[in-house]
Amino acid sequence: MAELRRVHPKTLVPNPNNPRSSIGSLEELRKLALNIKAIGILHPPAVRELEDGRLMIVAGHRRTQGAIYAGVPEIDVYVGDQSEDLDALAAVSENFVRLDMTEPEQWNSVTRLREQLGYTDQQVCAALMVTPSYLKRLSLLAKLHPPILDAIALGRGPDERQRKIIAQASLDEQRDAWAEMFSESVEDDEDPAEYRVKAEDPEDTVAWGALARNLEQKEWYARNARFGDDLARKHKIVWMEDLFAEPGTDSRYTLDATAYAAAQQEWLDNERPENSILLVSDEYGYVRAPEGFITMGTWMATQEGEVMGYGLNPRTLKIVEERCRPSVAFTQNHANGSAEPEAPKERPDVSGTGHKMIGEIRTVALREALGEAAETADPWELIAALLLALEAENVRIHGDVSGNNWSEPTARTLAMADLFPEGSLVRDEKLIRRHAVTVLQSILNCNVSMHSGSGLPAQLVGVLFGADQKMPSMAFESFLKCYSKPGITKAMQAEGLALQNTGKEMRAALMNHVGEGHWLPEVASFAQAQDVWAQKQKKKQQKIRELESVVDDEDLDKMPEDDFDGAADDEADLSNNPVVPVTEPDSEETFSLQAPEPEPSEHNEAMQFMRDHLEIVVVA
Repeated sequence: MAELRRVHPKTLVPNPNNPRSSIGSLEELRKLALNIKAIGILHPPAVRELEDGRLMIVAGHRRTQGAIYAGVPEIDVYVGDQSEDLDALAAVSENFVRLDMTEPEQWNSVTRLREQLGYTDQQVCAALMVTPSYLKRLSLLAKLHPPILDAIALGRGPDERQRKIIAQASLDEQRDAWAEMFSESVEDDEDPAEYRVKAEDPEDTVAWGALARNLEQKEWYARNARFGDDLARKHKIVWMEDLFAEPGTDSRYTLDATAYAAAQQEWLDNERPENSILLVSDEYGYVRAPEGFITMGTWMATQEGEVMGYGLNPRTLKIVEERCRPSVAFTQNHANGSAEPEAPKERPDVSGTGHKMIGEIRTVALREALGEAAETADPWELIAALLLALEAENVRIHGDVSGNNWSEPTARTLAMADLFPEGSLVRDEKLIRRHAVTVLQSILNCNVSMHSGSGLPAQLVGVLFGADQKMPSMAFESFLKCYSKPGITKAMQAEGLALQNTGKEMRAALMNHVGEGHWLPEVASFAQAQDVWAQKQKKKQQKIRELESVVDDEDLDKMPEDDFDGAADDEADLSNNPVVPVTEPDSEETFSLQAPEPEPSEHNEAMQFMRDHLEIVVVA
């Protein structure tokens, strides 16, 4: 018969079939223990009495561990009389509904309920409060290579479409593709097929799109490629013959999707027709025109000012061609029918590949400069650098989940353990400075990436700590090849060198001129970020002035939302706390980080409510 008993928490026996393989991080357990100390356990753990008289936990492992950690001598437990298989369903159900389990943990639990205990999918869905489609999605995990499951458990897994494609391949095929991806990321004695993604690894460590492509389509044909034999050799593409191809067609193909995609991209960056523009891919894999242009349908008449756009379809790896028209000219022509279209944009001096190379080299120089400042850095400069780091584009703080069974602790976790071991700050200047530098090194990078690059703030930190002095000479062949002809011409003129007939000759002349010296073009320096940053701040300020000149205070709430959206689209990174001018008597206009007085609105009232109800605690 069911009853409530009071027992010592250490006497309870863990359930060997507990669906959760971990109880969360130490920090989460500490919070739970403090809560138990303060108010006790509101919902007693459910247990079952074994034949030898011991009590085994059915549901409530975290509450039991929290009580033990808190040093509570006795707790209430609910002793049930249900069967062992019903205990399993109850334990899984409680973990689904309470603290989230990882998807692999969920699937392992569902598998046991199905195969060992005989529950139907309908019963499982009802007990776990999930839909049949969610259960079907979980079932794909049974067909995935174990390291992929580990990545999913870390929240770093493929999206649903990629997961379906990967699961359709055999485990051996997945293993081979995984090994190829990480062949250069492991030590000599490690198996790349067993490489595990870590929590501290960058978010783009696994190229899930490329992995899915490798497993989805086996042959990538030369007849669909724009690149020639030179790029094929450069990217080590090995062509094979399709013996079943139609006569008269190019039957060559490769199985290396990664190399094929890289060669196509290099053709786009360096060899596409002059006066063309580069199309971009959105998050769904569709190719579209870049900002400032619109694509033209095949049924629309050709007009002056149009340019051809070229882009790489990330799914088929084919080069897409689209007629494009400058969007400003399109709007003006429809408004008055007389405006002249804008001229197409010139190709940049340095290609996307060159900028990526610059970003990687900048990152090394930045981290080296920060490392040298670890013992001597001015604390106020470090504070400013940390503030800039928090503004970086790759910083996303949704709650620290490090310190669990899946990963090593992050730099922030280690810093907090050293600086606040008992809740009070350890006032050791060297220790604070060292951890501040370590956290900066772990966060900031100069990589060119939509998702994980730090952007301008990292470059400004490089200016602050003299990272340009750590940059190597950039006068080497692989980088200079990234220059377009106008770009290398400007570089030669800047050095006062005579122009040559070909880009190859100009590269050779520049390298001979630099020799063993040091050459750092402006585009690769950290210092150039200051002008870019200043221009962005002025542009933000101009947008604010334009809005203020158009919108009256009394009409603010009546303005259509589209009017504000259009302005926001022009400058996507407009800050919530923009830079506004502060003018002092007899002085030039300067800029300071000061938010303008907010206009009355429901949004501002909500913000005021939040400010009134938030409390900032300073630990002395």
